[in-house]
Amino acid sequence: MQYDKTIRFGVDNFIMLDRIVQYDDKTLTAEKKFINAPAYLALEAMAQTGGLHFRKCMNFSRHAFLLSIQQSPLLRAAAFSGCATTTVVQTALTDSTAAYDISFTCEEIALEGSFLFGSTEFGAQFSKDSLTTHYRELFQWLQNA
Repeated sequence: MQYDKTIRFGVDNFIMLDRIVQYDDKTLTAEKKFINAPAYLALEAMAQTGGLHFRKCMNFSRHAFLLSIQQSPLLRAAAFSGCATTTVVQTALTDSTAAYDISFTCEEIALEGSFLFGSTEFGAQFSKDSLTTHYRELFQWLQNA
């Protein structure tokens, strides 16, 4: 079952997480079943998992975005399938940034990387009411999936 809400930019089913397996203040593990997925979606799943944890750390009160990725090789395969597990471990946290070591495994595929996320206040471009509600509901839905 997929989370079926769409934010105003109209992108359907672009959530690379099916459920949260484990969560605490420093870590989050999520799963997603992929079927013949393009290789870049492994990196997207890693970024979405880290971003979701960072948003939760800020109580969904700020907009989070990816700043950089270090030490993460790209998948050599054109596509992959299977049940993937993504685990994020927070290595640093400030008022506006968070650093994570993130791993992604799916069948014979294993990727690891260091990700840095930033945050900003919600404003005209990022509606606080709709996005705060969206990410709270998404997090709750994923925990109950």
